[in-house]
Amino acid sequence: MTDSAPPRRPGPVRGHSRNTTRIVVPLAAGLVLAGCGPSPVDMVEHPVTTTPSRMAGEELQRSAEPEEACAPGPVPAQFPGAGEREVSSVGPGDDRVEVPRSPERVLALGAAAVDVACALGLQDLVVGTSGLPLDADTYLPRPLVDLPVVPASDVVAPEDAAAAARDLSPDVIVLAAAEDRDPSVVRALSEVAPTVVYDSDVPDWADATEAISDAYGRPRAGGDLLLDVIDRARATDAATTPRDTQVSLLSVTGEGQDGVVVQRPDTLGSLMLEAVNARRPPAQRTRDGERVPPAPESPARGDELDGDVIFAVVGGGPRSEERAREAFGTDRWQDLDAVRARRNFVVDRAVWEGAGPVAARAVLEDITESINGIAPDG
Repeated sequence: MTDSAPPRRPGPVRGHSRNTTRIVVPLAAGLVLAGCGPSPVDMVEHPVTTTPSRMAGEELQRSAEPEEACAPGPVPAQFPGAGEREVSSVGPGDDRVEVPRSPERVLALGAAAVDVACALGLQDLVVGTSGLPLDADTYLPRPLVDLPVVPASDVVAPEDAAAAARDLSPDVIVLAAAEDRDPSVVRALSEVAPTVVYDSDVPDWADATEAISDAYGRPRAGGDLLLDVIDRARATDAATTPRDTQVSLLSVTGEGQDGVVVQRPDTLGSLMLEAVNARRPPAQRTRDGERVPPAPESPARGDELDGDVIFAVVGGGPRSEERAREAFGTDRWQDLDAVRARRNFVVDRAVWEGAGPVAARAVLEDITESINGIAPDG
């Protein structure tokens, strides 16, 4: 028996329609958030620090608690019972896929697929993963990160991907789309279990959250996850970011003369700064995950890396510590106003370049705990 999900209710009440998720990303577009944050004097007199570890001599902000990241128990299945139902898939392959009404063995092939399973409390149903960042254990629990990895990239032979998946006996496979995804990989996995492909572009992470939740048999709960992120963004905006503070978001790459560049606009961290209406330096302005030119009236500000506050994204490679140490030791870095004022905060790449509601909540927590504070001595 094949059932379709009940039609979604119109209007903004639950936030579950496709039109609503377009408003959700990057969230700020759909929120009218009022209130100004503390004054610069408040920021100096009341520093906030949560720094359990260090990176290259700098305190490393880690508000995320991996063992507390996932919901403690599974969100009840919206379609309990046996049988199948149809859900959307972005392809290649069929645009509608029949999946179990209430999956019990999930193969989550993509960072967002794992993140959403965690947020829904389905971590014990996940039998394998792929696509997780190197330091995923900074915000996801170790048992989830340590699950078997199924190679599903286009450089892997389709039959090898299928063989690895078959060993895990999933009843549904959720696969991240990739640029020019080889249809033969999707076909091979589909012979193992129903395979749903979701849009993995980070600016579309809200749409992906809904699609993945639908494949897991919990579409309404997926909408609730997004509403929770909206509420957290609203609270963060109201409690923290002053309108006269320019927030610089940088990436420590270790490449080039100084090893630091302005972070790409199409990352979760950049989207969350938009969501809380953080003001960006003229050279770093973004909208919906894309860079926009400075407004004509924007005055020049000197170094494009500088701001009143700096978030520096680190990690993601075996030489991250060394690269960060070199970058933080350069004259350019030491001469930045925010660094001189000890208003630079080092954050995890796995979180700030993540995808999904768990990573989004962790980014918002980092912003809340840091943006009005002063960095401790390195």
